[in-house]
Amino acid sequence: MGSHRERPPLLIRPELSRRFAWFIGLTHLAAAAVIPALQAGPLTLLLLIPVALSALYAGYVDVLRHASWSIRSVLWESDGTWRICFVSGAEREARLSPATFITLPLVVLNFRLGLLTRRTLPVFADALDPEQLRRLRQRLRTEGTARIPLP
Repeated sequence: MGSHRERPPLLIRPELSRRFAWFIGLTHLAAAAVIPALQAGPLTLLLLIPVALSALYAGYVDVLRHASWSIRSVLWESDGTWRICFVSGAEREARLSPATFITLPLVVLNFRLGLLTRRTLPVFADALDPEQLRRLRQRLRTEGTARIPLP
């Protein structure tokens, strides 16, 4: 292969994804629908509480991205480093995890911010411009986590 070409930085700033909202809603509804089949009696209502709290948390943090620790945007620098910008305005450098998932309708970016801190950014096809999503998938497949040393 030829010499390394300098790639321009790639800014990933996903918008609200209706597919993601439907996914969160339907999976939590399915979980809530299974609980009565457990025949737990009066505990049934108590078992619905964690499912409802999980749905609210996922909707607020991941779908709507209103929490201060929600990811607003991710910048993939030309040198291979990643910068995460949070809703609070804070920025942190991160490493892309090899657990990143790439398909046509969905890209799940898994980041390591430290030894124990990890963040995930699911990017559905309806949340990003099709050309930008194509460039992200292509660049992830060609470069991916190759430049990132694992601890």
